[in-house]
Amino acid sequence: MKRLSFFLTLFTFILLLLAPNLAAALFTPEAAEIPYQINNSDRIVIGTVSKIDVADYYTNNTITVKEWLYNPLPTKTIIVRTNIGTNASTEDEAEFNKNESVLLMLKDQRPDKGIFYMSLGFLGKHPATDRNIVIEELKAQGKWSEENQIENKTDEIKQIENAEYVEQEENQTENKTNDIGMTENTGTEGEPEKNSNQTQKSNTTPFMSSVSVIAVMLGAVVYIRRNR
Repeated sequence: MKRLSFFLTLFTFILLLLAPNLAAALFTPEAAEIPYQINNSDRIVIGTVSKIDVADYYTNNTITVKEWLYNPLPTKTIIVRTNIGTNASTEDEAEFNKNESVLLMLKDQRPDKGIFYMSLGFLGKHPATDRNIVIEELKAQGKWSEENQIENKTDEIKQIENAEYVEQEENQTENKTNDIGMTENTGTEGEPEKNSNQTQKSNTTPFMSSVSVIAVMLGAVVYIRRNR
């Protein structure tokens, strides 16, 4: 009995080790090649895994789109849906990690809703660094559109312009704040000078009045003596 239990455990362990190879065996040998994958894909995208939502029978992997390489859509976020299960039909599903940068070969499910499947399971998932290799093959097959590249560059330029505009707005706000502060300081500094001038005038006025009175008195004394 112990031997049977041991062999069952060993057999299960071996199956787990062979699972990826068994899944790969479900595809033809050329399925691992990029030309075959491009021919069997509705769209190709580069993006970052921003969210992973696990449901009962499937997982919704939210991809923030960085660039469409083939058959683009006017959306910056898509969902790649993968099935959940232990049977042979789900062992070939791709696995995603949050914040992972990926290049994906996609099949349409609900493109109007931004929902897709992987066209060849885990074989259609590539690192984003495979971009140039895929573009070269797209060009070789006549599926590379320069218009797509122009749209991607336009989006990048818009993002840069928006960032520069925000920075300019922040700088202008900061400059206005500094100008207001300088104006307040200037007004405050001018007040003591004004008070000082008023003090000088008030001090000078009594002095001049005293001199005038003395001059008038001396003039009166001289006039009286002459008349005598």
